[in-house]
Amino acid sequence: MMAGRQRKGSTMEILTYDEIDLLQALEISLLASDFPLTPEYAAHLRQTDPRPFPFLRLYAVEEEKAVAQLGVICQVLVSKDGRETAGGIRGVGYFPDHKGRGAALLLMEEAHARMRDAGIRFSVLVSDRSQLDHCLYRNHGYQDMKVWGSALARWETAHQPTRLRAGQMPSGGYDEVEALFEFFALGRLGYAWRHSPYTPLHDRVSLEDIWILRGNEQPAGYALTRMARSILHITDLVLAPGVSAAEAVAALTACLTSSYIQATVYRPSDIDSLQSAGYRVIRSTRRAFMIKSLIPEIDAEVARRLFGIGTDQFLISWLDFESDW
Repeated sequence: MMAGRQRKGSTMEILTYDEIDLLQALEISLLASDFPLTPEYAAHLRQTDPRPFPFLRLYAVEEEKAVAQLGVICQVLVSKDGRETAGGIRGVGYFPDHKGRGAALLLMEEAHARMRDAGIRFSVLVSDRSQLDHCLYRNHGYQDMKVWGSALARWETAHQPTRLRAGQMPSGGYDEVEALFEFFALGRLGYAWRHSPYTPLHDRVSLEDIWILRGNEQPAGYALTRMARSILHITDLVLAPGVSAAEAVAALTACLTSSYIQATVYRPSDIDSLQSAGYRVIRSTRRAFMIKSLIPEIDAEVARRLFGIGTDQFLISWLDFESDW
């Protein structure tokens, strides 16, 4: 094991993925997030996904044992001033007997320092409001942007008249989905640019769960879905401007029958549309999109304005965050 860096007042060293025993890296990854970060999968990530920093992950090491981990990525966001690279925190975890000993905080400080060295102004992450880590992030300067809402209805409520029709993914496969995203993301802000091929889409979504929405034979949007225990979950709904979320979901119910419909949405107009259609709406879900300014001259509210957060211009997907590494 190579000599690492120590922060003042800590007995722990900070090492990167390539500097620790890779079996230890796999062990803590499985324990912290049940994710099998094998050397083979790490190589796959580095070859196919341009977002991770070259060091992939940071580890807090005590007595030659990795006791905490944290992943760091770069994400390209679209702002009112053009594209901007933001830093991202992923896969924060630690051994249970090291909870409360400052290992996660130590790694976050190191990650932020490395982001600043790379000229990055903002760090973003997604957390679960019901978990204690959410408080850690808030205490460390992250602000909750409250972007996701949830809508729930019985199938009979969702199955309404609609001018749209839904169809499963045609032969174009993932390439066509990526082309549709690029089309609908034009003029939007936030996570409106993706590298291609977009690894999270290929790795985490089955083609049979992707539905294309059309109106007057023109693309009106697409949806990612998941069926579980008689509930149709609409996990991503990307719609053209002016397209009603209630009509889009109604088109899906013409093809997919379930007892209940649950949709996760982020555009204010989509939340209003579903609420007006009789859905039970919660405007703040467990999942929290959080952002922190890394330089003193600006704050998170500047980011809100730059990226249009809280407006229909802002674009975001669970695919931008739902990676365990």
